[in-house]
Amino acid sequence: MSDSTNDNEPDVFGRVFRLKAPNDIKQRDAAAWNRAFMSFGNSAERMATAVERQASLQAAIEAGWILSPECRVEQVIDMQSGGESKRYLFDGVAVDDLRPSEVNYYGRLCSRAFDAVMSIPKATSSA
Repeated sequence: MSDSTNDNEPDVFGRVFRLKAPNDIKQRDAAAWNRAFMSFGNSAERMATAVERQASLQAAIEAGWILSPECRVEQVIDMQSGGESKRYLFDGVAVDDLRPSEVNYYGRLCSRAFDAVMSIPKATSSA
């Protein structure tokens, strides 16, 4: 199974996962992903694979990079403490409730997309 994010074929989990095309991602989109990613835990926590993949997937949801399946962020208010938090929904399921293999797979695709749009192209020869 390909790791392509723009096919219309279901992936290994039965979803059609599509991200914005690299040419459609502007600096503001990359910065939004990066800000969201950096807000998830400290750098030592993000070194753990499960945490890093979840942060990457949730950052893509928050930055609006995922075109399919439906994703959204909900504000949650704790009625007892009044504290607020965010719930990240991916295909109708809270990211926290997905299987670790799903978060690993989709988070890795989101990380790869971020790395790809941040890559500096090689200089072309003018000769």
